[in-house]
Amino acid sequence: MGAQASGRVLLCPLCQEEEEQTETLLAPVPLGPVGEMNCEEHGEKIYFFCKNDSEFLCVFCREGPSHQAHTVGLLEEAIQPYRDRLKSRLEALSTEKDKIEDIKCREDQKLHTLLTQIENKKQQVETTFERLQQELEDQRHLLLARLRELEQQIWKERDEYITKVSEEVTQLGIQIKELEEKCQQPGSELLQVRDMKTFLSQETISSDLIKKIRDLHKKILALPEMMKKFSENLVRHLETDSGILTLDPQTANASLVLSEDRKSVRYTRNKRNLADSPQRFDSLPVVLGSPGFCSGLHRWQVKVQLSDGGGCTVGVAAEEVRRKGGMGLSTQEGVWAVIISHQQCWASTSPGTDLPLSEIPHCIDVTLDYEAGRVTLLDADTQVPIFTFTASFSGRVYPFFAVWKKGSCLTLT
Repeated sequence: MGAQASGRVLLCPLCQEEEEQTETLLAPVPLGPVGEMNCEEHGEKIYFFCKNDSEFLCVFCREGPSHQAHTVGLLEEAIQPYRDRLKSRLEALSTEKDKIEDIKCREDQKLHTLLTQIENKKQQVETTFERLQQELEDQRHLLLARLRELEQQIWKERDEYITKVSEEVTQLGIQIKELEEKCQQPGSELLQVRDMKTFLSQETISSDLIKKIRDLHKKILALPEMMKKFSENLVRHLETDSGILTLDPQTANASLVLSEDRKSVRYTRNKRNLADSPQRFDSLPVVLGSPGFCSGLHRWQVKVQLSDGGGCTVGVAAEEVRRKGGMGLSTQEGVWAVIISHQQCWASTSPGTDLPLSEIPHCIDVTLDYEAGRVTLLDADTQVPIFTFTASFSGRVYPFFAVWKKGSCLTLT
């Protein structure tokens, strides 16, 4: 029911309540003073509100037979609960707005940080390739200079050889003429002819110069292979997910300490007081990487630094891997990883597979081919394979890391 006030229609509190329920996305405005309203029937000022009929009442309406048995209260008192409700809603929305603005501010800061990092990386790439280009140009000039030196030395030795040979040919011509003349002499005089000078054939190019040419030739032959290896390593590095991978603190065992950028993890004897959660490993010093993968080809590299007697585990693990109580490192437990220590190395097959390593890798390359069901680990420095797992993945898998003994550390590179 409506009542006239200052030439406009005011909704009753019941209508306002219904409007609030149907338009929850609009911020409600608290009711102001009731103001003066007059009864359309009697022309008297409105003082009361009938809760049964949701009608505004004047004194005459209040005393009329229609509302005698109804619950009637003062208009101000009837409106106050709605005013309080709207005020409470306004405060809640204001609080929610402040929270959203805080989140927006934090996210804007993250985006700004990421964009700054991207810009720095762009500058780093430009600087690195400019330096590489300059180094390649310097090496090109050096090789060409050495080739020109060898070329000049070859021409020099050729000229010297030709001069020497020409002299010997001249001498040989003289000797031939002398011999022809002596052949015309009487026999008694021929018996008195002395031995003639012998000319020895010499090499056109000295053996020392030939050795220099061969050495430089070997270096030049190796250039295409070196450039091919460089390109492969560069592509492999660019294809790694190490840039987007971080270590998930929610999964880290209490004996592990993560770096601020979540790229490195080290072992500590003193367990930290951390809030327990279903995601956290509580028995082994394990931490998972983030994000996980449920498709595609992914590669990342892990720098290994082990203290005396220390060890580490690097690989992948299924999302449902056991995190509480006794945990086994095996493919049956959902772990495809290599365990490395100073004493031994083995793969987490079931049963385990011993792996002979001549030395502990300084950097391990991990490749996950989800669709092919392969996890390949190799020495990133020598490209020597360590082990390849075959599996049939059915859910999300995560990079898996474990490290023990104080001073041992793993770092995503």
